[in-house]
Amino acid sequence: MAPVGYQWEGVVVGQSTKCDQPTMELSRPNQFLKNMRSERLEHLYCIGNHATPRHVDFVCNSGLFDTLWFDLEHFDIPASELAVLNMVARPYPMTTLARMKASDYRVVMQALESGVGGLICSMVESADEAREIINWARFNNPTPSDGEVVGQRGWNGGGVDAKYGSLAASDYVAYQNCQTAILCQIETETALERVDEIIAVPGVDGIFFGPGDFAHRVGYVGQLSHPEVMAAMERVAAACRRQGKFWGTLGIGREMYDKVRALGASFISPGGDLRVMNLGIKELARTYLDANPSS
Repeated sequence: MAPVGYQWEGVVVGQSTKCDQPTMELSRPNQFLKNMRSERLEHLYCIGNHATPRHVDFVCNSGLFDTLWFDLEHFDIPASELAVLNMVARPYPMTTLARMKASDYRVVMQALESGVGGLICSMVESADEAREIINWARFNNPTPSDGEVVGQRGWNGGGVDAKYGSLAASDYVAYQNCQTAILCQIETETALERVDEIIAVPGVDGIFFGPGDFAHRVGYVGQLSHPEVMAAMERVAAACRRQGKFWGTLGIGREMYDKVRALGASFISPGGDLRVMNLGIKELARTYLDANPSS
């Protein structure tokens, strides 16, 4: 992360701006963005295989994670179901992010209207792609605040994120433009070569480095902490420092977690529902696997 006082998209990192202070009724700052800007480490829990309201409630109620990451890239979570999952999470001090391939304005718009606090946009490989995503994700605002980046997001004003049309249009636009996190996922060699250009795009808040896909593409499938993968991660970290923005990645297991934290990751995901199920069922089976059979 950049030091306090570093210029960040017209916003000075570590200092309040109008864009950091939502004033509309019943709204609160995007806690994920707030923590990133104040250099507070966040931990993300990934939900994909078991994207159910009860699972969301279980994780939120545990108090062990800061942000829920819904994986729409690898799993089919329709917009209507995503909205329900967000409603379950909303009473808790949690931020929700949706990972997806931001391939057109409709999928971007519908995900945002479901109430997520931001998007992790997978397989971004150029600054042009990043600019297009920002254009789809940000509303036009003729009177933008300091640090506010505008675009041409499709208008509705009646979704979950707009509190079903109960918000003043100007407040809704300003809130969405300033309090929605947009992260670009770097996971290919092409994207790595262009990481400085991608992170420099106005409106891109940060980078998510995908070690799984990157390792696979450079010939080290499954080796998420291979030295070549970690070297790529270092390049991402350096680019974000230069631009005064933040980055994060996976930290699967304590050894990898310690490595990525040492590189300065601002948000880390140790896994999610599938890892919990795999680890949990093995732990449960230990109850009897080590026991002597009764005679």
